[in-house]
Amino acid sequence: MIPKIAARALTLLAIPILVSALLLVPRCLLALEDDPEGPLYLEADSAELFEAISLSIYKGDVIIRHGTMELRGDQVMVHHDLRRRPEFIVVIGTPATYLQRGQGEEKDTEAEALHMEYDRARDEITLIDQAVVFQGENTFRNDLIVYDRAQARIKAGAITKGKERVKIRISPSRR
Repeated sequence: MIPKIAARALTLLAIPILVSALLLVPRCLLALEDDPEGPLYLEADSAELFEAISLSIYKGDVIIRHGTMELRGDQVMVHHDLRRRPEFIVVIGTPATYLQRGQGEEKDTEAEALHMEYDRARDEITLIDQAVVFQGENTFRNDLIVYDRAQARIKAGAITKGKERVKIRISPSRR
């Protein structure tokens, strides 16, 4: 039998460990939320599947959800690998939109363009024609923007072979 003093000491030691473990749970769940092996959810007015060439085409108010990412457009083409995982997604809209729910960040990342291409292997979204990325109060505009999701890095202008000058609005933090 453990003396009362020793039991109380063990309880006091266990509390910080339990609290630390509970604080880590949401981070673990968020990391799993963006699992590249996770399912892809689609909604559309119509769908065509071409199994022989691993391509599916969706039309009419298309919504794609994958983890914490959401893409919307008028028409979407999804190129699949042999395991039916999306490799390359093309979204066309007026405009097509992208939303990345913030994981431990204050603001979501939003973007829009007339044409978007998502490359799963590179974890990049290329925004083409009337492209805008919104990060909180800040905006980036150009005819061609590449958003590296893994690095949370935005490239625009000459570095992406864009034809226009980059227009950026940076708002001071309101803390």
